[in-house]
Amino acid sequence: MNKKIIYIIGAGRSGTTLLDIILGNNPKLFSAGELNRFPIRNGACPNIGKETAAYKYWEAFKTDFLSHHKDYRLDEINKNLINKYEYHSAILRIIFGSKSSKSRERYVDYLRNFFDTLSEKVDKEIIVDSSKYPCRGYFISQLYKSDISFIYIKRNPVDVSHSFAKKDLEQPPKSWFMTNLYLFCVNHLCNYILYKVKNNSKVVRIKYDSLVADPVQTLTTIQEALNIDLSHSIEIIKNDDYLFPGLLFDGNRLRMKEKIKLEKKDNSKPRKLSFKDKITMLFNSSWWK
Repeated sequence: MNKKIIYIIGAGRSGTTLLDIILGNNPKLFSAGELNRFPIRNGACPNIGKETAAYKYWEAFKTDFLSHHKDYRLDEINKNLINKYEYHSAILRIIFGSKSSKSRERYVDYLRNFFDTLSEKVDKEIIVDSSKYPCRGYFISQLYKSDISFIYIKRNPVDVSHSFAKKDLEQPPKSWFMTNLYLFCVNHLCNYILYKVKNNSKVVRIKYDSLVADPVQTLTTIQEALNIDLSHSIEIIKNDDYLFPGLLFDGNRLRMKEKIKLEKKDNSKPRKLSFKDKITMLFNSSWWK
């Protein structure tokens, strides 16, 4: 593959899609969205019209990809490979599993062929994958070593807890207890995977709260840490102009908008926390602070 990859890692509802869109508004970066969901969605962009540019792009990619790899069935890849090696339980296979198992070799082969095909179709230097899942990031890092960089984005656990309580979003809601357990486990898993890849890949850690309060400084931090040019999106934000979602395959509802404007939020004012909020902060303090 002749492209580089930026992999956005973090828990759900932590701003991964927003960050992906912001990065994709730079001339050398291709914002791809949650590519892990390509087999899950059978290669079709969900919840957008078939006449949209994103749907047409990924439909053409699917045709090209499957024509070159006729032995692939996306439903089989999803069931036997994605479920086994990308979800959070895959950490047990990373720690204890055999590196020479046939299914693991087939999964890595799928990743290699997927990104090789995408690299041929993308006319930009860097592909942004905001799939979030730490274990997927680990396996991609084993393939591309120094050609993949990681951005770990985390969000105030109280805000994530409140977001998961909402019932009008694409993702199903979670209970307060399950949200806290999820946040604790996933964010510690992120940190473990980043520890595993740090010798080969560049890693930068940011907070969603900083991204929306001071986006210019946060993007400058990413720019310097990963040695990439983000000046175009920085200028867009400075000028209070619109960002364009581009061709994201999957992600949250932001990808369905024609254009978005980043709303800067002041996080400096102290908030009133309920008893549950205080427990949330305490329980997740090990990764948040």
